[in-house]
Amino acid sequence: MKKVISLSLTLFVSLCIISCGGSDSDPVGDGISDPTEVANLMNSALQLPPGTFTVDPNQVEIDDSITITSNNNATIPIAGGQSMTNNISFNAPNGNVNAVGMRFGTSGPIYFVPINTQGSTSGTGSFDFAMLATICNDLSKICHDIKCYEFASTSGGQISRANIRDVAMMCGNCDEPSCQGLVDPSDCGLSGQDGSPRFNLTWNGNSDLDLYVTDPTGTTISFTNTTSSSGGSLDVDCTGSCSGGNSENITWPNGGPSGTYTVWVNNYSGGTTSFNIVVRDNGNNVTNFSGSVGSGQDSTKWTYNKN
Repeated sequence: MKKVISLSLTLFVSLCIISCGGSDSDPVGDGISDPTEVANLMNSALQLPPGTFTVDPNQVEIDDSITITSNNNATIPIAGGQSMTNNISFNAPNGNVNAVGMRFGTSGPIYFVPINTQGSTSGTGSFDFAMLATICNDLSKICHDIKCYEFASTSGGQISRANIRDVAMMCGNCDEPSCQGLVDPSDCGLSGQDGSPRFNLTWNGNSDLDLYVTDPTGTTISFTNTTSSSGGSLDVDCTGSCSGGNSENITWPNGGPSGTYTVWVNNYSGGTTSFNIVVRDNGNNVTNFSGSVGSGQDSTKWTYNKN
């Protein structure tokens, strides 16, 4: 299920919390914990829409007539590999906003996504973004305390002053002390925002996969994240009551009812593709299923029973 941020942030998807101006205490395990380094890695791991451009804030003027507003003061959890939507609300008396953007940390270029405001003096610019799934590989498995800075840019090349949001790039577990009190327990692991079970599907190679999901109870299933780091893509077909777009993650709202859920994985591009399915329920790993699937109509079935 895609989370919506207002990095005005209404939040975009497992996790590590990053606050750009803070410091971490008692890091757990090896990995980077310095707030500046963490923010730099997050910026490097950002995946943004085509047409995104960067601006050096030290080389442009500030337009103080523009204000960026927040609709939510809660800390926003961000997960590696999860697609999210950033909604940045603005007021611009001169009707000159043509892009909205973001950056983690206090320095470095700002990433702007063009928007068409048609000269509006107020509105909301929205764009999808994601963090590379591997982001937590280099980070200490804690909840770092960092911030996200949001901006608007103008047709004349100026930028607004920043709106600052607390965000969570979650690499720590629910039992990690640094995470407690910063995020909702249902966000501490790869579960849905509401604590629902999620199947996380990964695969190797460049072959496309086709995922079939059977949900005997008719619960709505949603999907996020459609590409692999290797360049493969995931197509989704639903044989039950499914909605939403394509994804490698399958989430049932409201925790999901009891019952048996069946996942079919097919490979239509040729060759053999391996995959791994992980089920997490309320932040805890329930079970794992690994396998491979051949070309054409070959398929493999995996069943998960939720009590």
